[in-house]
Amino acid sequence: MGPLSHATVEVHELAADGTVSDKPVTTTTTAADGSFVLKSALHYPVFVRVTGGSYEEEATGVTTTLNGELDAVYLTAPSQMVVSMYSNAVVADARAAGGLTADNIASAMSRVNAFAGDIDVSETAPTFVSTGATTDVSAGAKMALALGAESQSRTSLGLSVVDSTQNIVAQAGNGDTLAQCNAGAGNVNADGSLDAPVSGNCAITTAAAAYVGGARNKSGIKTLSALKNVIPGHAASVSVSSAACTDRDKLLSELGTLFANRKNEVQAQLGNGVTVANWKSFANGGTWGPFAASYGPVTAAACGSDVGAFQRELVMAVENYWVDQGINYCHHHIPGWLPPTSPAKFRNFSSGGTSGGSASKMTCTANRRADGSQSLARLTKSDEIQWEGVDCSDFTSWVYNFAGLTQATNNLETGIGSQACSTGDDPLVSSGQQEPGVLLDINQGNIASMVGYLKPGDLLYITQKATVSADVGTVTTADGYDVSHVITWTGKHYSELRASDPAHFGLDTLGKVGSRLGVDLASYLTTHDGKAVPVSELGGSADTDPWMIIDSHYAGPAYRPFIIKNATMKADWYAASLSHVRRIIDADKVQADPVLAPLVIARTASSSNSAGPVLTFASKASWASGTNGYKLVYQRPDAKSIPSCYRVGTPPVPANTVAAQ
Repeated sequence: MGPLSHATVEVHELAADGTVSDKPVTTTTTAADGSFVLKSALHYPVFVRVTGGSYEEEATGVTTTLNGELDAVYLTAPSQMVVSMYSNAVVADARAAGGLTADNIASAMSRVNAFAGDIDVSETAPTFVSTGATTDVSAGAKMALALGAESQSRTSLGLSVVDSTQNIVAQAGNGDTLAQCNAGAGNVNADGSLDAPVSGNCAITTAAAAYVGGARNKSGIKTLSALKNVIPGHAASVSVSSAACTDRDKLLSELGTLFANRKNEVQAQLGNGVTVANWKSFANGGTWGPFAASYGPVTAAACGSDVGAFQRELVMAVENYWVDQGINYCHHHIPGWLPPTSPAKFRNFSSGGTSGGSASKMTCTANRRADGSQSLARLTKSDEIQWEGVDCSDFTSWVYNFAGLTQATNNLETGIGSQACSTGDDPLVSSGQQEPGVLLDINQGNIASMVGYLKPGDLLYITQKATVSADVGTVTTADGYDVSHVITWTGKHYSELRASDPAHFGLDTLGKVGSRLGVDLASYLTTHDGKAVPVSELGGSADTDPWMIIDSHYAGPAYRPFIIKNATMKADWYAASLSHVRRIIDADKVQADPVLAPLVIARTASSSNSAGPVLTFASKASWASGTNGYKLVYQRPDAKSIPSCYRVGTPPVPANTVAAQ
């Protein structure tokens, strides 16, 4: 809301038990510019109520009257009083916690202030600019953006003041900010299917992304990335042997100290209440914990001009390092955050299987013990469960960040929809946001013939459902073809891993501390008639020697098989559900490759619906055209949610694929 003119301002006494006095101790009226002066001496704490008056809507420019009231509370004398939707949210949050007591008010202020950009929303006046962007992201500029984002959300959704206030309360309580809404991917059931939880309320953050790129943005802040507080990234110029440059095992051995130092440094973005002292156990950021900080690049002079080869092995060394940490599958942004024991929601897991979804509020699976060992049998609350970990898309974002490979652009989005679909200028996340890398149309239909073109570190995106029927036509997110999982290509077969490193890949240590293999390995090994292939036969022949990938699900980050259909085994869940690939390292070389260039996925159409922009992506390859052409659709399921990526159409199997299988 813009300045509220000719409104009534009442100040009431506030008792220690949270009771608001019936009669105001003083009353005044706002001027045309929204300012007001209280001429009576006040005894704090006080409750401020504002009613009536008219204002210009920040998002639309429409002049309207205030329907309802705006409130604020002050425990001590402020430098100035600023009454807005955000002070209103502080009051609503404290009331929901049990009443307007000093403790409830202080906790509510901490959450709402952090959400708005680590500013005092009850004392910070907005600073508006007419044109241009600001290089100084001041508290006033943040307040102007916060007001515009709320206005954008409320007007676009047609909400009341009360309902929009509750959206602020919900997001603040979940540890969100104007720039980032908690997001991730679904959890994997024991049968290998996905259940992606519907995103929590992201209404204000979603609107902020639209507002910063709009013509009525008067905050001067043109990109939400300006609001992301991070610790300075520490670049590392390392000394490694020439042999280690293209050998992930040697790199891990030689860079172990660097990795340990990075692990033990502050992993979280500072600000919004997160400090150097509290990041490991920060309790006011919702169940996802703090967002990740950014790490500096890693360079090695000994590795010469083939930077890509070194970076690919660096990614794999980082993944191996974090697999070895024995962390769990958790809906967290950083692996080093240990959620507090209270309230119970911080350490919750679902009542059946390993699938939490949005209904059960699952935060961690119950398949990894505190010592790092994995369990096929589901653990109980009486067991010592590992409560630190990351989910699939947070893991891939974290690995590339930890390796220092995405700081120069943007770290990968942790929301699986944006990480999978975003390419080019992304209006669904933030104006001008550029996701690193390039998308490639290597999918369930052509993987058998294209597997040789994958490189270590490539990210493969998996949909909830597998093969799309030939007559499906256009599908929506409700049809279950959402991209809901991401895995990392290792470039190694199981037999190669076992031969070079039997200590980490031996089948006799499956599930034990030190094993890099997922304890759920057997669930992927089946014949065409549905019979189980014994784990003991893994790697025994060409038909039982699959490629291996790394992903975080079930009991957390581990190696699991990627099985392309052959004479013995049917295609597993990964290969049968493969949507497409993102390449980050050497992405600029793809266009020069005659095989890969036609498979580059780019935007082919843009439209919009009530939830915002709808972007369609496809490659130049033959299956990208026609009614049933294979395409990606990127949009929000609804105006409150984070973006979702889902596929449309069916990729035909190339003629040479059968022979390749």
